[in-house]
Amino acid sequence: MSQVTLEQYKAEERLLASREGGRGLMIHAMITVVIVVALAVVNVFVASEFPWSVFPAIGMGLGVWFHWYFGVHRGEELMIRHQNEVERKARQLAA
Repeated sequence: MSQVTLEQYKAEERLLASREGGRGLMIHAMITVVIVVALAVVNVFVASEFPWSVFPAIGMGLGVWFHWYFGVHRGEELMIRHQNEVERKARQLAA
Protein backbone atom coordinates (compact mmCIF):
# COMPACT_ATOMS: atom_id res chain seq x y z
CA MET A 1 0.00 0.00 0.00
CA SER A 2 1.45 3.36 -1.01
CA GLN A 3 1.66 6.38 1.25
CA VAL A 4 -0.45 9.45 0.58
CA THR A 5 1.48 12.70 0.58
CA LEU A 6 0.20 15.81 2.29
CA GLU A 7 -0.24 17.54 -1.07
CA GLN A 8 -2.28 14.62 -2.45
CA TYR A 9 -4.45 14.66 0.66
CA LYS A 10 -5.01 18.41 0.45
CA ALA A 11 -5.86 18.24 -3.27
CA GLU A 12 -8.39 15.45 -2.71
CA GLU A 13 -9.92 17.30 0.24
CA ARG A 14 -10.36 20.41 -1.95
CA LEU A 15 -11.94 18.32 -4.72
CA LEU A 16 -14.42 16.70 -2.32
CA ALA A 17 -15.27 20.07 -0.75
CA SER A 18 -15.84 21.54 -4.21
CA ARG A 19 -18.22 18.73 -5.14
CA GLU A 20 -20.10 19.09 -1.85
CA GLY A 21 -20.30 22.85 -2.36
CA GLY A 22 -21.75 22.43 -5.84
CA ARG A 23 -24.28 19.87 -4.64
CA GLY A 24 -25.27 22.12 -1.73
CA LEU A 25 -25.70 25.06 -4.09
CA MET A 26 -27.97 23.06 -6.38
CA ILE A 27 -30.15 21.97 -3.45
CA HIS A 28 -30.27 25.55 -2.16
CA ALA A 29 -31.25 26.86 -5.61
CA MET A 30 -33.97 24.23 -6.11
CA ILE A 31 -35.51 24.91 -2.70
CA THR A 32 -35.38 28.63 -3.40
CA VAL A 33 -37.18 28.21 -6.73
CA VAL A 34 -39.92 26.06 -5.17
CA ILE A 35 -40.50 28.53 -2.33
CA VAL A 36 -40.44 31.61 -4.59
CA VAL A 37 -42.94 30.02 -6.98
CA ALA A 38 -45.19 29.03 -4.05
CA LEU A 39 -45.03 32.57 -2.66
CA ALA A 40 -45.80 34.03 -6.09
CA VAL A 41 -48.87 31.78 -6.40
CA VAL A 42 -50.06 32.84 -2.95
CA ASN A 43 -49.40 36.46 -3.88
CA VAL A 44 -51.41 36.22 -7.09
CA PHE A 45 -54.38 34.30 -5.69
CA VAL A 46 -54.65 35.62 -2.13
CA ALA A 47 -53.20 39.11 -2.00
CA SER A 48 -52.83 40.36 -5.55
CA GLU A 49 -53.13 44.05 -4.61
CA PHE A 50 -49.37 44.37 -4.11
CA PRO A 51 -46.55 42.20 -5.53
CA TRP A 52 -44.98 41.48 -2.12
CA SER A 53 -43.53 38.12 -3.24
CA VAL A 54 -40.81 40.03 -5.08
CA PHE A 55 -39.12 40.93 -1.79
CA PRO A 56 -38.59 37.39 -0.49
CA ALA A 57 -37.52 36.38 -4.02
CA ILE A 58 -34.82 39.05 -4.00
CA GLY A 59 -33.67 38.10 -0.50
CA MET A 60 -33.56 34.39 -1.26
CA GLY A 61 -31.84 35.08 -4.57
CA LEU A 62 -29.16 37.00 -2.70
CA GLY A 63 -28.77 34.02 -0.38
CA VAL A 64 -28.19 31.72 -3.35
CA TRP A 65 -25.72 34.21 -4.85
CA PHE A 66 -23.72 34.40 -1.61
CA HIS A 67 -23.75 30.60 -1.40
CA TRP A 68 -22.34 30.44 -4.94
CA TYR A 69 -19.78 33.19 -4.35
CA PHE A 70 -18.33 31.91 -1.09
CA GLY A 71 -19.05 28.20 -1.53
CA VAL A 72 -18.24 27.59 -5.18
CA HIS A 73 -16.57 30.59 -6.83
CA ARG A 74 -14.13 31.32 -3.97
CA GLY A 75 -14.45 27.91 -2.36
CA GLU A 76 -11.06 26.55 -3.38
CA GLU A 77 -9.27 29.73 -2.35
CA LEU A 78 -10.95 29.65 1.06
CA MET A 79 -10.23 25.93 1.42
CA ILE A 80 -6.53 26.44 0.65
CA ARG A 81 -6.39 29.23 3.23
CA HIS A 82 -8.08 26.95 5.79
CA GLN A 83 -5.74 24.05 5.02
CA ASN A 84 -2.68 26.28 5.39
CA GLU A 85 -3.96 27.57 8.73
CA VAL A 86 -4.54 24.01 10.00
CA GLU A 87 -1.07 22.99 8.83
CA ARG A 88 0.50 26.04 10.51
CA LYS A 89 -1.24 25.29 13.82
CA ALA A 90 -0.25 21.61 13.62
CA ARG A 91 3.39 22.62 13.13
CA GLN A 92 3.17 24.93 16.15
CA LEU A 93 1.86 22.06 18.27
CA ALA A 94 4.63 19.76 17.02
CA ALA A 95 7.36 22.29 17.81
